Amino acid sequence: MNKTPSSLQVVMFFVMAVIFATWQPFVWWRGLGAAVMLAGGVYGWWLLWRSKRKESSQEPGELE
Repeated sequence: MNKTPSSLQVVMFFVMAVIFATWQPFVWWRGLGAAVMLAGGVYGWWLLWRSKRKESSQEPGELE
């Protein structure tokens, strides 16, 4: 199973966080939810970056 999210999923986490945080009325739990979504987006971005870095460091003959 591939644990690397698609780039669309990562972008959608950031979009959802902005929409969720700006929905009226703003209350503390919406801010907390937006922070959790932003953290998920950052983690997904980091997974993408790490997987692309691994792919670029492998030689063509070593791909699975």
